Amino acid sequence: MPDELEYCGLLTRWGTVVIRGPVPGIMKHVRLESLATPDDCCSFYATGLRIQTGVEGFGPFLPRHEPEYTYLKDRDGYLTAHLDGTVRIFQEHSNPWERFLVLRQTELEKLHLFITNDWIDETGRKIGRTDIRILEDFQIQVGDNIFSISESFTSDSGSPVVRTREGQPCEIVLWHDRWMPHRYRLFRPLVYFCSFGEFYMNTLELSLQSLSEFGKYDGDILIVTDLTEDTLRAHCPSTAFFKCHIWNLHGQANLDFYAARFRITEWKPLYQFSPLLYMDTDIVVDKDINTSFETIFKSNSISAQMEAFSTIQEGTSVGSELFKMDPRSMDFDLDKPGFNSGIISIPRIEDFDFILKIIHSCIYRFSEKMQNRKSLSHFDQSIANYICTITQSVDLKFLTEKVSYYWNNAIRMNDSHLSERPKMLYTGFVHFWGTPDRTRAMSSYMQSIRDQIPFEGWSTDNSESN
Repeated sequence: MPDELEYCGLLTRWGTVVIRGPVPGIMKHVRLESLATPDDCCSFYATGLRIQTGVEGFGPFLPRHEPEYTYLKDRDGYLTAHLDGTVRIFQEHSNPWERFLVLRQTELEKLHLFITNDWIDETGRKIGRTDIRILEDFQIQVGDNIFSISESFTSDSGSPVVRTREGQPCEIVLWHDRWMPHRYRLFRPLVYFCSFGEFYMNTLELSLQSLSEFGKYDGDILIVTDLTEDTLRAHCPSTAFFKCHIWNLHGQANLDFYAARFRITEWKPLYQFSPLLYMDTDIVVDKDINTSFETIFKSNSISAQMEAFSTIQEGTSVGSELFKMDPRSMDFDLDKPGFNSGIISIPRIEDFDFILKIIHSCIYRFSEKMQNRKSLSHFDQSIANYICTITQSVDLKFLTEKVSYYWNNAIRMNDSHLSERPKMLYTGFVHFWGTPDRTRAMSSYMQSIRDQIPFEGWSTDNSESN
């Protein structure tokens, strides 16, 4: 151990960690995954050749290091982790119950992070938290593989090999048979909404209800808003169904609010998450979407809802004015549909945050250039189409197949503006644009799902007027 003081944690040979007991002078051992944070572990300190603790009656200990573990001895005997969950000075001789793995704070944090999150392995297979288990004798099972914790998580072994984004671990390598690397990428989806003022609270609440009830999603959500947390939660009690994060963001004009979906990279905790799914507040989730996040994560493109009736060459809502102003546009196929920015999937954030930053910056640069924030139709959506096209970073197929839309009192498919939608076909998402009473329409549609009856606004003809 190093000469300077360093926080340590003790992993027992039972696959548990040592914590303080309910009363002074008592220590226990529990499963690491049961702790909200590794800081709940009992703190030990390495000083010179000894390991010390502030728990009365324990230590200082003289460590005896073996290749995979350490024995800790003081004047009364060896520190022992008992089957009843207690940790006491008990044995005069060292046996398996006296074996510990001494972990530095950073090592313990990475081990805790790994066992309390989901991952994608090198084959593209999802490894859930239930597939990860600390075993006895300092082993960890990850899916079908078993690794030595010492070889994969301790600095002395040259591990862990970790890739970070903005200081947050996003990929880790575990080693089989000391030398064969197995890569695991952090998989922690985030669904986020932007909702400013109280006007959109009713639709936000319905969207959250549908995300939980029909979407079967119970993970992390982020709400970007100018409202206080108390006000938001009072209007939207369904936030309690999720791990809800709130980012207070204030703006001075509508453009500030519209651009917020692309300003998301400024939210510092963002880099703990991948993939991302942005949803407008007027979207109802109508079927289980959990498997969709794996597809998003593995994608190599941003995706969005295609506007089949708006080509980027002629559609002002998808940036035709911008393409006409940029002479480089002749290098791209402009005779294709643009997208609606009401729902956007973003794969690994470390690969796509740059695109979001370009879109956000371009929104304000173009506004400053024109000196008129109303000079461009669908300002933020137009620029998103423009940037995603010239950077070749968007593929509309994935989300277009999953999103239907509400128009002229009917729910329609997205492959064609004129297409009839078969009854009771739930695609994943319904975008309720084009209606003055979205709250009523969203509520009615959600009730039709609960009752398993056709929604009153199913499309039944092949014609409509814009």
